Amino acid sequence: MRDVLLEKIELLRQRMVNMGLEFGLDHPEVLHYSMQIDQLHNELNQIDHNLSKVGRKKKYRFYLTENNAFFA
Repeated sequence: MRDVLLEKIELLRQRMVNMGLEFGLDHPEVLHYSMQIDQLHNELNQIDHNLSKVGRKKKYRFYLTENNAFFA
């Protein structure tokens, strides 16, 4: 579930950046993407919080290349 959230966040982030470059950062669609990303981050934080309670917190690394992002 956590991996799926990370992928969704990255896809939305890429879309938000592209829209922001094309239409400006105050465009309603860009703001909508930002709100969706915030919601997914909240879900991710809840998952991490729950995992830390049971002592199974997983560590991830985030790699950026020119046009891609990878989670390991």
